[in-house]
Amino acid sequence: MRHRRAGAATLALLGAVALLALAVAPVLAQKVVPPEPPKLFFPLVESTFTSPRGISGLFVDPVQTYVLREGDNLADLAFDLGRDLSAMACVTPSGTYPLQELRPGQAILIPPPYFLCHTVAQGETIAAIAKRYQVDPLVILKTPWNEVTRLDTPLAPGRRLLVYGGIPPEMPRTRPPSGRSPDELWPYGDGNFIWPLAGRISQGFDRSHRALDIAAPLGRAVLASDNGVVIKAGWSDIGYGLRVVIDHQVDYTTLYGHLSEVLVDEGQVVEKGQVIGRVGSTGNSTGPHLHFELRDFGYLANPLQNLP
Repeated sequence: MRHRRAGAATLALLGAVALLALAVAPVLAQKVVPPEPPKLFFPLVESTFTSPRGISGLFVDPVQTYVLREGDNLADLAFDLGRDLSAMACVTPSGTYPLQELRPGQAILIPPPYFLCHTVAQGETIAAIAKRYQVDPLVILKTPWNEVTRLDTPLAPGRRLLVYGGIPPEMPRTRPPSGRSPDELWPYGDGNFIWPLAGRISQGFDRSHRALDIAAPLGRAVLASDNGVVIKAGWSDIGYGLRVVIDHQVDYTTLYGHLSEVLVDEGQVVEKGQVIGRVGSTGNSTGPHLHFELRDFGYLANPLQNLP
């Protein structure tokens, strides 16, 4: 295989904290810059499923816990755990616990994928937040992790709230710059995605599996669904095995998991239809298939709504 597992790296949590505090803002770079040395992060060292105080009562589904290691990056963990990028702002013991205080060795709570995480802005109320995500305010009040019981509870800016079953708000789409030269490698997608490969959908998109699994023969070529810049390429111990993540520079990202081979490098510009890897069964997989995720403004979206 072209890529091997990562080794030691310095703590990268705080850099991700600043990113995640923006919750609903675009979270990936809008400009192509010379690639930095790839961020390395350690494998999953403890993963248990519990029902802690944080999410109980009305919502009884198990919550995954993860023990942070030096070199972990919350944004990277969002991709490898199959979560919205903004969700990683709600991994603390409560919504008022400072993200900056997270340290290696500390267990974080990974909310189920059907929760959204909202970071409170100046002057926001519970009613306004509920309206933003098209839910009943009681949904926010009845989530114990939020530690709010009244609609008139004052909310300090920067506090985070979990929103069960919320719908991500509409946001203006980034437009690519004009003036492309004919021979220039263009890192900006057009948002018109193509299928990453031909195959049978073995598992669809639902509230717990926010991706498409596409069964296909081992070694079949996997294609970039749109132009973009490769931001992750290599091994993930957490479940996806060999995977590629592409930032399409127009507020979309795509992830291609369980590959048998990775054929691109981090920082590389790829074009729609370019072969980026081959179907495999690496990581947490029971047979050859492609795990395909699409994020819109960092939120996991149903790829079928964006594919022809």
